[in-house]
Parts: sequence; structure tokens; C-alpha cells
Amino acid sequence: MPAVVVVGGAAIVASAVAAGSAEPATVESLCASAAEERLERRGRSDIEVGRSLEVTEADGAQRVSGTVKFVDEEGRTQYAQVRCVVRGEGDDLRVRSVRFSE
Repeated sequence: MPAVVVVGGAAIVASAVAAGSAEPATVESLCASAAEERLERRGRSDIEVGRSLEVTEADGAQRVSGTVKFVDEEGRTQYAQVRCVVRGEGDDLRVRSVRFSE
């Protein structure tokens, strides 16, 4: 299975405090949303980001990693590792990059 690598060019911005009764965004939820969005833009479907994502601190950022399952353009089920770098900027959290690998 070839490795799939995607590096985030544009940052995805999410407010740390959502309007209404919604819960605040977490680094895990921001990473999962960013990964899903990137895969959808590349024609992938049936995307499932693992529920247990690992978060570590490095260089003033939070690194989120876990697994993702999706169906590629040929209809094959693929599995990959996903890693996001999330940084806090004021009251906002920004996903600075999303990478996928085998």
C-alpha cells in the first residue's frame, strides 16, 4: 500500500469556545475534523478517525496522532496513521499541519 502524505497548507481555524451549548473544541476533535476534510477533498469516503488519539507536547505545540480508515477512489479500504500539529493562538487553536502515512 503506498504511503499517503498530505501537509496542511492553509491552517484550519476553530474557536476554543463555541456558541450556544456546544462543548469547546479539543485538539483531538480539531485534528479529526481536519483529517476528514483533507481526505474528503481528495475523493476519499467512509472516513473513520480512531477514537483514541494520542496527544503529546513538543516545541510549544500539541501533536495529535492516531489511525484513520477510509475508502479510496478505487473502492479499496485503506488504513493510515494521521498526525496533526495544533498550536494555540490567543483564544483560538489552529491545526498547522495534517500528515498521513502508512
